[in-house]
Amino acid sequence: MSTISLRTYIREIDSLIDQGRLDEAIAHSRHILSKFPKHIETYRLLGKAYLENSQNSNAADIFQRVLSAVPDTLFNEISPDIHPR
Repeated sequence: MSTISLRTYIREIDSLIDQGRLDEAIAHSRHILSKFPKHIETYRLLGKAYLENSQNSNAADIFQRVLSAVPDTLFNEISPDIHPR
């Protein structure tokens, strides 16, 4: 088993989303959250992947969790690269 830093893993997941490999990004995000259930950046990426994958209900649930964890943060600060369609 190879070792990878969490920061690098997050960048790779973000790249998967950019490439449209959304199911993979979702699976990797869920894996990270199984090990680090409070990692906000992973929740943000999971929400982004759900949104890009038209899983709006799942995306809304995840973004609500992020906003609950970081209530003083505006949505655009949490995920500036998501533009609703």
